Amino acid sequence: MKLVTLLLSLLMALHVHAAGSGRYETQQTSSPLSAAEDMLSEQNYLEASVWLSDYLQSKKGRRSADAWNLLGFSLRKQGHYPQALYAYQQALSIKPSHLGALEYSGELYLSLQELARAEQNLVRLEQYCGNCQEQQQLKMAISRYLAE
Repeated sequence: MKLVTLLLSLLMALHVHAAGSGRYETQQTSSPLSAAEDMLSEQNYLEASVWLSDYLQSKKGRRSADAWNLLGFSLRKQGHYPQALYAYQQALSIKPSHLGALEYSGELYLSLQELARAEQNLVRLEQYCGNCQEQQQLKMAISRYLAE
């Protein structure tokens, strides 16, 4: 039974990462954001952004850095860069150390040809988490950007 629980936990962790969510404030399996995570893992970005926009109208949603980060991700994937930037900024105003929002807004800055701002996010990630997954991913994105 313990092995089954461990395997399910690992699958859930992989599922969350596949959604492009970055690191969360909480890692609850019954997260209110699981519906949006499912949509994002299936690349249903428009559907996810509509769901997240509705969720962000709620009292709880309005103060969720995770929800703002996921909205930013879904909007960025749709090419709505100004709206995505706003969502990431909201996530970071709630939680300045939100690793996912720092990574993804850094990737957005690269799409906007703003290398210096992406590098600033990389420095912040290094301060908050050292050599974590989000820092490594933004560092790789910057390397790819510079190679192009």
